[in-house]
Amino acid sequence: MSYIRTLPNGKYRAEIRKKQTSIQNKTFVNKSDAEQWAKDFERKIETILSVKPKKLKKLSPDKVEELGGMVLFQKLGVEITFLTFKSLVNEYIRQWTGKDENMLRRAEFWLNVFNDKPVKSIKPNHIEKVLEQYASGTVNGYGSDKPKSNNTLLRMKSVLSSIFIYGIDKKYLEKNPADKVRIKAQQNLIERFLSDVERDSLLNACKESTWDKMHLLILLAITTGMRKSELLNLRWNDIDFEKGLATLGDTKNGSPRINPIPSFVLDEMKQYRQIGMGLIFVSPNNIEKPFDFRKQWDKVREKADITNFRFHDLRHTAASYLVMAGATLHEAGQILGHKSEQTTKRYAHLSTGHKSELSERVMDKVFNG
Repeated sequence: MSYIRTLPNGKYRAEIRKKQTSIQNKTFVNKSDAEQWAKDFERKIETILSVKPKKLKKLSPDKVEELGGMVLFQKLGVEITFLTFKSLVNEYIRQWTGKDENMLRRAEFWLNVFNDKPVKSIKPNHIEKVLEQYASGTVNGYGSDKPKSNNTLLRMKSVLSSIFIYGIDKKYLEKNPADKVRIKAQQNLIERFLSDVERDSLLNACKESTWDKMHLLILLAITTGMRKSELLNLRWNDIDFEKGLATLGDTKNGSPRINPIPSFVLDEMKQYRQIGMGLIFVSPNNIEKPFDFRKQWDKVREKADITNFRFHDLRHTAASYLVMAGATLHEAGQILGHKSEQTTKRYAHLSTGHKSELSERVMDKVFNG
């Protein structure tokens, strides 16, 4: 109920009350303005009280603000809570069956950025601002001062988009704000891979590592092209020593695949062979977690004098060796588990020798018998 009273200074104060408790008041010079404000405010209250409980969950923070803000809702005794980004991410991660550490790291990055912010209040310009900061340096303790490529930004945005898509599937929100964020992909045709000298130097350094399985891990990475997450989650029962195959159940692409392992690598694996479902590269502190070998990895690279080289480049090394040795792009893609042939095409420039030999062999037979 609204009340209009004249103040000693001649102005007019409009007051909204509910059960003798003042909800809101405002002072005006003109009585007509005070009456109009009170009328409009009472209409807001009627609108709020008419909203059904199910629809309250669908109200956006902007709509709540338009109706008078959270304080007004609380004074009217109308309970409303917004799904926070933190709650959405935690639910998304719980149902996520993938084991890609990079995906998890990116999800945690966004969790650190938006945290308790209501999901429906996150706008495209918020996302763009964070990505701009991330591209140029550190955001809330994440990243480094090294500039990030557009492709890195795309991967970061992709994880955020997946989180919002999950929220849409669960009817938590209707639109994906990441859809309106545009980042131009950069063509990446050449990847870093080890030369023969670098490979030998790295493997020799691994043999002197303080971790006894360092050499085996790097050898597996180079010869199979498995991703870091796939290697670290390998279990002994995934390995068929008779056929020389590894069964990868959870991959980045979400599809299981069979990965061949060369016999000389199997021979080294047999030195550590165990029966059962234990992790091959297990942590000594927790049998259900893989060993954290970052320090050892940094040391062997330093000892081998190899710079500008990531662990993931071992996968590029495997792909490059396959193509340069004569494997077709399709064959290399099958071994590496590429879902799209476009991904494997980045190694096309390395297969020119194989194509030349094929052309020479076929045409010589046609024309010269």
